Order: sequence, then C-alpha cells, then structure tokens
Amino acid sequence: MNERQKILLAIISFLAIVSLLVLLFLPSRTDSKSVDFYIHDSDGNNQLEVNEIIKFSVNDSSSLGEKAVLWKMGNGDSIVGHPNIQYRYPKAGKYLVTLQIDGKRIIEKSILVIAVKEKIEVDSVPKINGVSQGYEGEDLVFSAEGHGVDTWYWEFGESGTVDAFDRQVVYKYDKPGKYIIRLKTNTTSKPVEHEITILPKVEDIMEQAQVDTLALIQNDIKRHLQAIANAKVSDRTAYYIHMNYIKNTYFHNDADQVMVEVNGNRFNVFPDYCQSLHFLESNRNKRLFIEDVKIDDKDRITKIQVTQKYIGK
Repeated sequence: MNERQKILLAIISFLAIVSLLVLLFLPSRTDSKSVDFYIHDSDGNNQLEVNEIIKFSVNDSSSLGEKAVLWKMGNGDSIVGHPNIQYRYPKAGKYLVTLQIDGKRIIEKSILVIAVKEKIEVDSVPKINGVSQGYEGEDLVFSAEGHGVDTWYWEFGESGTVDAFDRQVVYKYDKPGKYIIRLKTNTTSKPVEHEITILPKVEDIMEQAQVDTLALIQNDIKRHLQAIANAKVSDRTAYYIHMNYIKNTYFHNDADQVMVEVNGNRFNVFPDYCQSLHFLESNRNKRLFIEDVKIDDKDRITKIQVTQKYIGK
C-alpha cells in the first residue's frame, strides 16, 4: 500500500468514527420536536386544586425507549424514571413543570393550582329556608340548602344549646319574642343566621281582644250614664241624647227588656233607670257618681250591673 492509499484510508476511517459519534450522542428529531406531555385533573372540573391528584403523561411514551425521564414539578420536587406520573400540590400557586429526557430539556408548561377553600366558599354557603314570623306553640318548619353540606347544628335561640341535627327540622317556641336562629355546618366557619318574631298564640290574642272590647263598651256606657246623672232636670235634650246613644249603639232588643241592677239589690228596666238618674240631679246637697258598669254580654245585652254612690256637690 503506497503512501497515498494510506492517507485516503485514514481519512475514511476518521469520517466513519465521527459519523458514529454523531449518531450516538445527538438526540433524534423525534426526541426534540415530537415529544409533548398532557395534564389531566382527576375530578374533571377543568381546574387544578390543592391536594387533587394531577396526572402528567407523555404523548408517545413508546418512542422514549430506555431514555432517562425526569419531571421537575416547579416547587423543588422531582420525579425520575417514568413517562406517566401522578402528583399532588400541597399549596396553591403558579408552577413551571419541566420534562427532561436524557438530561436535556424537552418541554415546559406553566400551571395554576388553586385552593379548594376558594371553591367551597362560593358553592357551599348554606341558606336557611323558613318563615320570619310565627305564633307561640305553632309547629314551624325550617330547612337548609347548600352544596357539600352533610352536618347541621340548629340553635333556635330559646334553649341556649343545639336543638336539632337534621337538614329539615320542626321547632315550636314556648314564648313570644324575637329570636336569632343559628345554623352551623361542615362547610362554614361561622353560623348562618335567620331572625324570627314569635307572636302570642291566637287564642290569647282573641281572648285579649274580647276583654278589651268588653271594657271599652262598659266604660262607654258608664260615661253616658254619668252624663245623664249630671244633666240638669230641665235639660231634656241631653237626657235623650245620652240615653238613645246607649240604646242605639249597644242594644239589639227593646230597651224595656234590659234590666238594670243597682248596687246588687235594686232592679229596674233601662228607661226607668235613666229617668231616675236624670231627676236625682235635683238634689241640692249631693251628686250621684257612677263607679262601675258591668254588662252580661257584649253582643246581646240583657242586664247591666251599676255600682253608684252619692258624693257631695
């Protein structure tokens, strides 16, 4: 072999070695250009949340072969050796996730992880459904609605403690007044409040109304009887005005059928009693004073009890 052939052989051998080195150490076009990775949230709500399992997967893991895979999660954590991984972020924030193959950065993606608490506050604030006014002794129904609620602690403001534990409850107040209903649940740090006014029971209201009406009628009759007693004997107009007022306003039958009992022992029909009242005014030394009037029935008066006495003029 002459010198020229030796030089040519050496050049060919060098080029062959260089080509082999290039094939061994340079990444393939598939590694650098076609590799990608996908991100999936486990609950499918299209947002990444704290402590949620997040899946990271390479689009074509078979093309990697025996190449070394390294995931950098953007918070200092790294995962080695597998093209498909799962990871939980313990804190909310923005992270840059990097995929490296054989020590070379292939692709980077930025993700945002949000706190679960932010979602709960929007979706799961419970609401109290119920009346804002009721009556003493009445069965009142209250219910709660809200996403993610599975425990309920009701305080109705009367006992000073928790009164019920179900989503829908029935409660009966023993006393009238204003109360604050408080509901605590597993989704709230502070109780939800609802104000209610409890009125006296219907029977008490009706009874009180009847008592008040009866007292008004008795006082009104007393006032007009006193006016008859105070009118001068010569003032027949005043006498008839007040007597007819009582008859027309409160009597539903003939005035002669209404008996008047005076001081518990003297009886007279209503017209005669009024006439005697009117003429008693002529006493120069004394004046008649009507102390009290009672009637037997406000809807149909048949008897009037009068307590009266003489006083000095």
